[in-house]
Amino acid sequence: MPDTVAVADRRPGRPRDTALESTVLSSTVELLLERDTREVTISAITERSGVSRAALYRRWSSREELIAAALDSVRSSIGFRRKDTTLETILASYEEAAIDVDGRVGALVKKRVAMGLENDELRALSWNRHVSRRREPIAAEIRHGITSGELSPDVDVEAMIDLINGLYYYQFVVRPAGSDAASIAETRERVRNAVKLVWDGALRR
Repeated sequence: MPDTVAVADRRPGRPRDTALESTVLSSTVELLLERDTREVTISAITERSGVSRAALYRRWSSREELIAAALDSVRSSIGFRRKDTTLETILASYEEAAIDVDGRVGALVKKRVAMGLENDELRALSWNRHVSRRREPIAAEIRHGITSGELSPDVDVEAMIDLINGLYYYQFVVRPAGSDAASIAETRERVRNAVKLVWDGALRR
């Protein structure tokens, strides 16, 4: 039974039951894709996953905490592979990550935004536990650009991340894009040019 597994998992020294966690998260994602967000209740999740309410609450303290984790579970981290410049490193890494924002992931990103606008607790949980942590690799890359002398030492790292993330979010999530190769290439070039405009303002003079 799910409860028995969860109880055993909580004993001192025992690792978390990743199978139970994966089952609950994937079930929650399925429901978010299938239903109106208001219908993604704890009852619906327990019914879909087969995990009891008690076992679920031993891992996630609230519906919002669980949904925030489920929404983040489908996102891949941005991996940075060093190029000749910090700008090229960031552009290449973001473009690779943008490929992963397919129809399924894109739909969930939009749901996260819509739900966050309606639910302050969910927005705060998503930011504090998931979104903010994903910013560290690009923050480290920008700091590398400052240390190497490519970027001005006065650059506001957090503001720089907001600008770059906002450009990609707008181009790949908000602005409708065609699915043909020409439209995809046009979108990629447009966002590259936009990032370069931001970057030009941060270069060391």
